[in-house]
Amino acid sequence: MSQVTTKTEVRLSYTNLLSPRAQSTERPDDLTYSTAILIPKSDTETVNAIKAAIKEALAEGVSKKWGGKTPNGLKNPLRDGDADRPDDEVYANHYFINAKGPRGGQEKPILLDSRGEETSSDSDIYSGVFGQAALQFYPYDKNGNKGVAAGLSAFQSTGHGDPLGNAVTVDSARKAFGITTPTSDAKDAFAGTKASAPEAAADDNDDPWES
Repeated sequence: MSQVTTKTEVRLSYTNLLSPRAQSTERPDDLTYSTAILIPKSDTETVNAIKAAIKEALAEGVSKKWGGKTPNGLKNPLRDGDADRPDDEVYANHYFINAKGPRGGQEKPILLDSRGEETSSDSDIYSGVFGQAALQFYPYDKNGNKGVAAGLSAFQSTGHGDPLGNAVTVDSARKAFGITTPTSDAKDAFAGTKASAPEAAADDNDDPWES
């Protein structure tokens, strides 16, 4: 297993890290923690580290899982946002990775706020937030499917970034109502609220290592 920690801020999209979500309508009971991670192309140090980690995971797969051969039709988990999402300005000038939590998404990754404290707040973890990610890349061979999977072991939120999709966070709700310095009463009134229409799930082709 190869590990990479991003050097500059990445951004989350299609984020289901606070609670798991079904990956497809065909498997409604298969709930996983997952997110897309957008990496600026300008962060060449992180990009090169990810490419090296993917090569290491491929080599491990060839030697330990795939009988000494590289399977046909492998896709690169590091994807080009300009090529694969040309109509989405959020993905412009970014690479992206679709990653699951530990144990194939069955477990929640470690989630930290900007102070380094563990968090389960939707004001810290949501589609659109920026932060730093600890990633793992590993080969798999399951049910006839072979490839390299990307896992998210930990994420630290920097606590800023406009929500993507139709998500509304506590902070954006305050902004909508013109509340700039909420009183304690206002904080109590808004605490823990989040009204959202679910962000559209990434299509199955967005996760080439789906198993």
